[in-house]
Amino acid sequence: MTDVEVRPATPADAPGIRRLFQRVFRAELSPEEWRWKFEQDPDGWFGIVAVLDGEVVGNYSGWGMRFVLDGETRLLYSVGDVATDPSVRALGGRRGVYRRMTEAFYEEVGREVPFCFGFPNSRALRVSERIVGSRTLFPIEEIRVPVGAFPAAPPDFGSGEFVGEDFDPLWDRARTAFTCAAVRDRARVNWRFHARPTRYYRMLWRRRAGEMIGWAALSVVGENATVADFLAREPDGADLPPLFAGAAQEARGLGARTLVFWSTPGGPGRGVLASLPGERRDAGYPIIARVFDEASVTAFARGVHLVPSLYDLV
Repeated sequence: MTDVEVRPATPADAPGIRRLFQRVFRAELSPEEWRWKFEQDPDGWFGIVAVLDGEVVGNYSGWGMRFVLDGETRLLYSVGDVATDPSVRALGGRRGVYRRMTEAFYEEVGREVPFCFGFPNSRALRVSERIVGSRTLFPIEEIRVPVGAFPAAPPDFGSGEFVGEDFDPLWDRARTAFTCAAVRDRARVNWRFHARPTRYYRMLWRRRAGEMIGWAALSVVGENATVADFLAREPDGADLPPLFAGAAQEARGLGARTLVFWSTPGGPGRGVLASLPGERRDAGYPIIARVFDEASVTAFARGVHLVPSLYDLV
């Protein structure tokens, strides 16, 4: 086991991490996608790799994500792309490669963040609970609404590929209604939804008198259009229904038949989403956390503005 080196990852490890990803998940992680997801993340990244004979055989990484938590901006890490090569999983007994990586990862990030979060499948959940000490906050619930259930889009509705300078005043106003939400200034929104090389998002907005008064990002896959993120100006979300009507119109034009939302514990959209018609279903995964600050994670679980964009980096 002494031949396996466990250390912080660097950009030079990218080719080895991508090869490991291919071996474990049987899917490609392209160089462009890796650079976008990690090197170009406005909030940075941190990872631990395990290396054997010069080859990356383990990876435990987190994407930085700044959040507004009770009025204060704090850094969190969203953990994902975790992989261990099958050839080393049996090495080391109770302090195997996976455990050594997690211990190194959380020893480092625990000094700067109140908690880390993720959205594991059932197998990864069991492993994370047993070895990492993560715990489930709550299951993810989807709300699936036929596009025909929405009225016509408002006349001030528009769409495009990226947002401009008028987005920042909307964020500055919208953030005052959040007790817990990911930071969405213009730079982060354009990185997240415009610059991604392997997935297309459609930006949606409402503009009135030269001001942006509502915004959303839409991802269409087949007949499902996921409302990946959204912002409103009114603290109670009263101005969201016209925006969602515009999203339904845009989704229909892109060939979708269903708008997909996530239920959310907090944020201006909570009541509006709860009132939508349609089917509620378990998404098949929960949100979990590895906690260093109980007060922060309690506030997060109670009032986070929960949207699919927190998940679909994977």
